[in-house]
Amino acid sequence: MLNNINTLDPSPNSDDFIRDLGDDWIPDCSIEQKPYVGQLFPDVDTSFTFYHQYGSSCGFDSRRSTERKNKLKKTTRKYFLCSRAGSPEDDTSEDVSIKKRKTTSAKCDCPAKLIIAADGNCGFFVKKFIENHNHSFAGKGTMQFLRCSRSLTEFHKRFIIDAARLNIGATRAHAIFKSMIGSYENVGATVVDFKKFSRDIKEYIGKHDADILIQKFKDTQTSSDNNFRFEYKTDANNHLTQLFWANGVGRRNFEVFGDVVSFDATYRTNKYGMVFIPFIGIDNHWKSVTFAAALLEKEDADNYKWACEAFKKIFGSSVKCIVTDQDPAMKIAIEECFPGVKHRLCMWHIMKKFPAKLGTLFCAESPFMDKLKIFVWSDHSSIDEFEDGWNNVISEFELSDNTWLKEMFALRSYWIPAFFNDEPMVGLIRTTSRSESSNFFFNHFVQKGDTLSEFYLCFHSALEKQRNNNGLLNHKDDLMPIPKNKKKIEKDAAELYTKTMFYKIQEEITASCGDMVMEDMFVADEVKSLKLRDPFLKNKTFEVKLNLTTYDIDCSCNLYTRVGYLCSHSFLCLSLSGIPFIPRQYVNNRWLKRAEERFSTLVLSELSNLNPEEDAKRTKTRDCWFEFQGCISDASGDIEQIDFIHKSLTVMRNHIKDHSKLGDTAPKDTSISDFIGLKVVEEVTILPPNQSNNKGCRKRIIGAAEKSLGGKKRQKRKCRKCKKFAFHDSRNCTGQS
Repeated sequence: MLNNINTLDPSPNSDDFIRDLGDDWIPDCSIEQKPYVGQLFPDVDTSFTFYHQYGSSCGFDSRRSTERKNKLKKTTRKYFLCSRAGSPEDDTSEDVSIKKRKTTSAKCDCPAKLIIAADGNCGFFVKKFIENHNHSFAGKGTMQFLRCSRSLTEFHKRFIIDAARLNIGATRAHAIFKSMIGSYENVGATVVDFKKFSRDIKEYIGKHDADILIQKFKDTQTSSDNNFRFEYKTDANNHLTQLFWANGVGRRNFEVFGDVVSFDATYRTNKYGMVFIPFIGIDNHWKSVTFAAALLEKEDADNYKWACEAFKKIFGSSVKCIVTDQDPAMKIAIEECFPGVKHRLCMWHIMKKFPAKLGTLFCAESPFMDKLKIFVWSDHSSIDEFEDGWNNVISEFELSDNTWLKEMFALRSYWIPAFFNDEPMVGLIRTTSRSESSNFFFNHFVQKGDTLSEFYLCFHSALEKQRNNNGLLNHKDDLMPIPKNKKKIEKDAAELYTKTMFYKIQEEITASCGDMVMEDMFVADEVKSLKLRDPFLKNKTFEVKLNLTTYDIDCSCNLYTRVGYLCSHSFLCLSLSGIPFIPRQYVNNRWLKRAEERFSTLVLSELSNLNPEEDAKRTKTRDCWFEFQGCISDASGDIEQIDFIHKSLTVMRNHIKDHSKLGDTAPKDTSISDFIGLKVVEEVTILPPNQSNNKGCRKRIIGAAEKSLGGKKRQKRKCRKCKKFAFHDSRNCTGQS
């Protein structure tokens, strides 16, 4: 922007020099953009918009100021000023002991203004216009920081909201947006504007947080997913204390894959410090699948009992096995709520504690762990073999007096595979911690400052990703894997099982063609018996029996019992008997292609949006975006084509501005309401949870740098709202100005 400055030669320290210099800062713009005395406007808002756009093109901000009204409360005169009008606040204080903040003020008594007055015909005219300023104007590099150049459009807000669903904060979202647009000048908003909108979301939710989430669950159950179920509990003061929910997809997955359920507490996922517990299983692709989730006020036995009872109520059936960590409160709740159900401890949780309990260097540099794992992880060791092996290793390294090792040995029936080799499907717990990996997965989507409403939407985004991955695996199942052994039984397995499970079974078929030693074979009463020595399993001997009439087969390795598919010994027996297919009684439904669709009795309704108009608007917006991207792609860098696109977009945008019926909408009425999916009601029926004090919610650890301050207290500062020196500022002041 060009500014005309006269050359003066008084003393540079003279106030007259500064005032005279300021009088000559006159904006340079076209005559159509500049106001003039007598100019007519239909209303106050239109006149301010014109002056605001004039300032935006010239490089200064404007603001509304004083207005006068008549006896009928109608505006007769309105003042619009330059944003730098007025005097800077005097921040002096008599208390010299209080350290003052280093602050600046943009105000410099700028005289520029526009005054409009009512003309008697329900309109307004420009009564006075002063265009002189006493300060310089923003140039090309600084224009982006003016308020007139910063505004959060619906595109900005939707981007911030979508980023928040993926646990991308306002700062990172602003950086990503800049990368998409190309430069900070073109973003149209600063990182502070992004942060303020994120803050507005939390303020909008406020005390209605629990109410919003419960109401969302009710609407989901009645409108979009009639198989959605939830339970909640409040305390005597009506604060939410426990919450459990499961949607239709999770309930269907549990019906097919719910033989083993793993759950573990996760922390630092919401602003209230509530414990988040996802209930996890293993699907037909050997991947984690989420059945349900719970939020609990505390991690004690009573809260876990409530969660277990809610689980039984919603799913209507029990499980074969429950896997947890060593939390004693969980153990109490499971024994009381699921009597007779096998409760096992996660081996991964226990094994990872060895370095912490015995010493990192000891476990890393000595052969102790390698020797112990031989007996701990073995699927084919008997109880006696494990106990003898454990005691020998402990004695060899002189750890017989270690208290923790004694405790783990006493709990051996809860976590050592030798104690449940013959229990159906319990062999699935031998895999790495399902809950731990799922917790790690969900923590990528949530953060400790989330409200319950934000947390649920981020959790839902995580489930969408999990189910999208499942859909991709289902799609890949349509492709036929390439066989290795050219056997009919291998082709039979490829047609039945998911690709992931086929590769596991293919390994067993391949092993059956290996160097197994047949020590004995005989047939009696239509039952063929084989005694095999397996070189891949420490030359252990296994016995296989096959009924040649019914095709019933049994192997002493118990692989089918533990994980649900036949072992290499069984495949060898089938091959020697000329049976080219897998006996169907040994084809476990849970490992088959699209098992959740084929074997669940739960009929899912077609998911619908709670707001069809909003859904249609999003779909059309997405289609427009794809069309625009297609145009840019088709142009392929052709400058003439790109110029045509630009001119066409300009025409369309001007047309939209001229015919748009929508004005600027307050974010708390539209974008934020869209984000949470519901509008806040005035009456609060369920209060938000109280702040919990679980893991991850403790008082923060004070670092060495802070300790070096010697316990000095934080300095007070002056609040611009209440004018007091305190530990707050104008943004979080609760006092009155």
